[in-house]
Amino acid sequence: MWRNLPNLLSLTRLACAPLMVAFAFGTDSRPWFFALFGMALLTDALDGFLARRLHAESDLGRRLDSWGDYAMIAAVVFGIWRLWPEVMQREWPWFLTTLAGCFAIVAYGLVRWRRVLGYHTWLAKGIAIVLPPAVVLLLVGWSAVPFHGAVGLQVLCGLEEMAIAFLLPGFSGHMPSLWHAWRRWREARELAPRSE
Repeated sequence: MWRNLPNLLSLTRLACAPLMVAFAFGTDSRPWFFALFGMALLTDALDGFLARRLHAESDLGRRLDSWGDYAMIAAVVFGIWRLWPEVMQREWPWFLTTLAGCFAIVAYGLVRWRRVLGYHTWLAKGIAIVLPPAVVLLLVGWSAVPFHGAVGLQVLCGLEEMAIAFLLPGFSGHMPSLWHAWRRWREARELAPRSE
């Protein structure tokens, strides 16, 4: 039972996304939106940690985690567009850049392998830590600078994931960094002549 907990947390994040959009459009409630956003972030912080701790890592878990992340990002953008139109009007190029950085790799994976790629790189994990507080600081009117910095990191992450996808000869569900992908590619090249 405990081994299913990480996947249940990822499913909870998936369920939070449409609820965030529903509260944003149905009630115009910023507190409810923030509460659901916080709950989704908590599940994101716990699912991977518990999967490693409980030795419950799986391809299904990585896919659920990725889908949950992508759904949450889309829900946050829709919610901000509805509840903070002045912020969206001012920062729309940055939000568009964030979405492009997140979803370019999704589109590429679907076209190339008919699967959503979720490499869970170290950089992606770092962005998962810095982007949410940067968004909150932006929404409460403190500063846009942390958000802009986080978007810059998101672009770097997207470029790294695209480079990994181009480098690897087949689908891989987990890759910590471009360096790891390059090492795997090199090992495959070294083994190729021996197999002939």
